[in-house]
Amino acid sequence: ERAKSKAQGLQSGQEVFIMAEMGDNSGGDKQVFLSIDETPIYFREDWNTGIGGGLWSTGLAIAKYFEHHYSDVSDNLNRLAEMKRKRGENDGISAIELGSGNGFLSVCLLALAQTTSLSLKNVVVTDMNDHLTLMEKTIRTNPHVWDELIVTKEGSSSTYHGSPSNRKERPASSVTVAEYKWGVDDFNQKYDFIFGSDLAYRDYLHDPLISSLLQLSHQHTICLIGVTMSDTRPVFFDKLTEAGFLYQRLADHYLEGHFRGGTFGIFVIMRR
Repeated sequence: ERAKSKAQGLQSGQEVFIMAEMGDNSGGDKQVFLSIDETPIYFREDWNTGIGGGLWSTGLAIAKYFEHHYSDVSDNLNRLAEMKRKRGENDGISAIELGSGNGFLSVCLLALAQTTSLSLKNVVVTDMNDHLTLMEKTIRTNPHVWDELIVTKEGSSSTYHGSPSNRKERPASSVTVAEYKWGVDDFNQKYDFIFGSDLAYRDYLHDPLISSLLQLSHQHTICLIGVTMSDTRPVFFDKLTEAGFLYQRLADHYLEGHFRGGTFGIFVIMRR
């Protein structure tokens, strides 16, 4: 059922993504899925992994938002970073992706940071255990957008080093791939930016998702959540309000043409 909204914005022939082995950055058969200000992103779906292995339409909508409005995203997060610096916290922006499935959106955010002045210190990429391998594969196929990768699964951790080629004056970007069960696991950390797509497509997901937003956010955290309006019922937004959040839908002109008109929505969510 989740696959029903899969990449409806793609035209025929565009679903040819990377053909390289995990961690290979030698060129070869790798093909660019999209670029953020000339920083390429390599990606391939893998539906055999499960429902999170494909690129859903709202995920593509957020990726396109990052692609076409990377300066706006960077400016908004840098304003938050400046607030942290005034409080004596000079460690840059921390981010976490919920329900990543394939790691694609995190790579887009990392590419955005590479090409702007965004002070992105670390990104935590999360989903259930059965998706961690694909998330790792996607990130390791894009070593030009991160400095260090830590993969935690099955009780052990592995560390890899990237090769960012478009470094601005910013902190090194660390990426962590880890399992995270909404409303159950506790990373014991607050994040500045929480993002994800198609997270509230079933009613039973609302409470654990909101519990996680409360657990992972501080008073100034920015959440960016993409939803398909046809399967995310209004009760989700009622529960957000009851939990103390404010939300606002991005205007259609921020979305690529075929995502406009009401079917898809990208929402900014913050604590009241």
